[in-house]
Amino acid sequence: MKFETMNKNNCEFQQGFDELMTYNRTVFRICLGYAKDPREAEDLAQDTYLKAYLKLGTLKNPNCREIKKQWLFKIAKNTCLDHLKKQSRQLLFQSKPQNDPIEHNTPETLSIQDQELSRLKIIIQKLPKKQQEVFILKEYGQLSYREIAVSLGIKEGTVMSRLNRARQTVIEKMRA
Repeated sequence: MKFETMNKNNCEFQQGFDELMTYNRTVFRICLGYAKDPREAEDLAQDTYLKAYLKLGTLKNPNCREIKKQWLFKIAKNTCLDHLKKQSRQLLFQSKPQNDPIEHNTPETLSIQDQELSRLKIIIQKLPKKQQEVFILKEYGQLSYREIAVSLGIKEGTVMSRLNRARQTVIEKMRA
């Protein structure tokens, strides 16, 4: 009897985790919104799934797909924010500036599109934290207003107003 219960629980656990894996593209896009490059975003997404795997058993109401999805997106956001905090602390304690070599194949590979994308990333990073979170979850994670509201624990109207302010700021700065 004990073996059947353990086997059933393991099967349910695996099904629950497999269900979370269906959101891997969205988790990656959320991480990409916070990361410097796609490789860093992949690492952050993997960290997100590791944390989710380790904590899946503690999830309240694990049978509700919507709750699991929002829980996963919150883990992704918090994993990225923790990573950014850790990076900023490391920069404070470095004795000399970090000079990362920039990969350039040829001068011709630099394009206007790359420059614009870099500018956009910088502008997004300089947004106020609350606007930045909403912007990244909506534009990179492609979450609905409701999903963002649940993930951040705020009202949908607040999501809309923060997103509107963030978009206006981004447009103004990109035009400047």
